[in-house]
Amino acid sequence: MHKPTIQEVGAYYDMLNPFYETLWGDSIHFGYWSDPTNPAISMDEAQRAFTDLLIQQLNVQPGMRVLDVGCGTGRPAIQVVEKTGALVTGITVSAEQVRIATERAQASAHPQLLAFEQVNAMEMPFDDNSFDAAMAFESVFHMDRMRVFSEMARVVRPGGRVVVADFVTVRPMTQEEIDITYPAFAVNDIGSWQDYLDGLKEVGLTDTYVIDVTLNTIRPTNVATLHAFKAPEQQARLHEIYGEDQTRTFFEGWQRIRNVNETLAYVVCVATCPEK
Repeated sequence: MHKPTIQEVGAYYDMLNPFYETLWGDSIHFGYWSDPTNPAISMDEAQRAFTDLLIQQLNVQPGMRVLDVGCGTGRPAIQVVEKTGALVTGITVSAEQVRIATERAQASAHPQLLAFEQVNAMEMPFDDNSFDAAMAFESVFHMDRMRVFSEMARVVRPGGRVVVADFVTVRPMTQEEIDITYPAFAVNDIGSWQDYLDGLKEVGLTDTYVIDVTLNTIRPTNVATLHAFKAPEQQARLHEIYGEDQTRTFFEGWQRIRNVNETLAYVVCVATCPEK
């Protein structure tokens, strides 16, 4: 099974940033619906609610330093700054995402508290204990999980939180499910929630726990995404960018992915860096 290189993950997002922006808006991650049956909650509101949930787990104060691993186009990092007054450094392997995130930071209320860099999260250039907390929002599945966890544990100071939000498996995926899911999302590996917890413990993190948000995220996000796919305005924009044939391929692919969802859960894993 082919595992995407860092360059391939970067190219994936360079190409698909307009796709996600058209369907999801400023954030490239699933949403969190406090009431999964409430259609009045928009995708944007749900994404902001999910980011708020992670912010609560980060437990940071004004002036603290936060690392956003796999920062996308910057919306979650900006929200962290708005809600906490922390300084946030976002890293991604996509040059296009760095460009967009930097533009958004400059247009935000606190540009001096934000920085975005093109960095491989498995080989970070930061010194030990450089940050007070770190989060990885729907990004670890692109990479070697243990290498990312090891780097996050290294760069976060003792007592700092590491927060990881990601898809996990509830049972081993079939080869057909892997063939559908992995290429569509540039996946390196999707483990179980126990794999994630064990991995965080293995790199020396403590006080680990899991928040299961499956019911609040996967199905309602898929419903919102397929609804957006069918909206005339979004259809027209996708046709303009990618052409009708490619847009149809995207839509059919998302429908196939939806059929795999019973294999997946969504969790937020939280851990603390011990005294070193």
